[in-house]
Amino acid sequence: MKKSLLVSSILALALSASSAAQYDVDVSHSAVNFQVTHMMISDVDGAFNTFSGVVDFDESTKTLKALSGEVLISSIDTKNDSRDKHLNAPDFFDSAKFPKATLVMKSIKGKKLTADVTIRGITKPVVFDMSIKGPVTNPMSKENKLAIAIKLEGKLNRKDFGIGMDTKDALVSDEIALRIQLEAHSK
Repeated sequence: MKKSLLVSSILALALSASSAAQYDVDVSHSAVNFQVTHMMISDVDGAFNTFSGVVDFDESTKTLKALSGEVLISSIDTKNDSRDKHLNAPDFFDSAKFPKATLVMKSIKGKKLTADVTIRGITKPVVFDMSIKGPVTNPMSKENKLAIAIKLEGKLNRKDFGIGMDTKDALVSDEIALRIQLEAHSK
């Protein structure tokens, strides 16, 4: 009886571990956006146009098991070339010295995802509101690959990451809103 229970437990663990599948982020259907307040009155939107990511998703339980991604800082786009150049400078992102920012999922509790975010070599935990849709079969895939959508919304303090330390909150808000929308496809 004990041996049968042990074998059943091992099989259950193996089946639950193997049900997670790796998905690649489809950047053509995804976005990494942010928003800051300028002079305490208007919102300025921006994006990072070059990014990548990998997702581990348990299709049977429809749960996210792992998520990691990175953005190329020099791909920052606020629809203003001179501002983008300044944001890449040493007093803000210093993209020559710190070319990438990363996000690595640490935990999920309900609809909250905690990730380690690294910017300018500084790593801090950031909590995101999370929603997941799918999986659905991608009708454009000849291999019947599955697709999921993940939305993360959170906030961070730019000064916690050494961004624009001499720029006052009255000019550019310390609080930065993040919105990450990912579509990912099974391998």
